[in-house]
Amino acid sequence: MDIRAFRAELGKAFCADGFEELRLRKGAPKVWALPSSEVIAYFLPHAQRRSWGFNLFGVIGIEIPKLRDWLNEHKTGQESGIFGSSFVGYYSSNEDIFRDFQVYHGLPVPSDLWVGLIKDRLNRIPQTLDDLIATYRTNRKALGWLAHPEDKAAWDFLLQWVHNPDPTLVVPYRLPTGQIAYDR
Repeated sequence: MDIRAFRAELGKAFCADGFEELRLRKGAPKVWALPSSEVIAYFLPHAQRRSWGFNLFGVIGIEIPKLRDWLNEHKTGQESGIFGSSFVGYYSSNEDIFRDFQVYHGLPVPSDLWVGLIKDRLNRIPQTLDDLIATYRTNRKALGWLAHPEDKAAWDFLLQWVHNPDPTLVVPYRLPTGQIAYDR
């Protein structure tokens, strides 16, 4: 099996489990997402071929189409700041359960199991903006790595934006040092 066959097998499993393949924005890589209109929970796969077999890592994330539309209208290019790719996301290897998605050459790929575990994780993400915000405010632990302190600026901005989507809001951005800045 080569990397294309590995990706194709994974793609079939995602489709069979109700995922849609889509782009979060123009020019972005395709992600696998569960159908939703207010909050898109997604998995951006990063399949790796190794001499011994394959690894499957990726980004588990959230995109908010209403926020993306606002950004596209009012904050183009660099002004979209920390939201250049999506609202928030984290690399799947941060969670123990996803860390060992690997298979040796010649063995069957447990794609149904992997996709099922990814789906279980994405299903824990609230599907409406109000529910997402309520969960963030009252039970951040339920969001796991998606509510990591590293993403506090994104969540703070969302809370401010939901309250008042004023086009003059300044979107935070990340400096080369990794720090967040607000002074554009």
